[in-house]
Amino acid sequence: MEQKLKEILKSDFEKYMRFAVQSTTGFGFDVFGEYAVSVLNFYVGSAILNYQNKLEGSLYLLELYNIGLGGVITKEDREELAQVFAQDPTLDYSVLKPIFG
Repeated sequence: MEQKLKEILKSDFEKYMRFAVQSTTGFGFDVFGEYAVSVLNFYVGSAILNYQNKLEGSLYLLELYNIGLGGVITKEDREELAQVFAQDPTLDYSVLKPIFG
């Protein structure tokens, strides 16, 4: 995955994280999962991310989230979760509103 794409993913992740932490929703795994799946599908639909790089983007988002948790999610679990996120077709625009709205 290109560095520019990683920067976009990281920037939007940080925007969403700040929003979620400051709001009443928090940034638990369920909220992160909804965000990750929707943002990845949005990027694929917008041709920012191609379908072949979706798994790599998913893994990168999980790595960013894991850093915030202090590294508690194992590599094997991150890889398994990345597969699940990459295969999920959900795109919830209300989840993305804090970034793009």
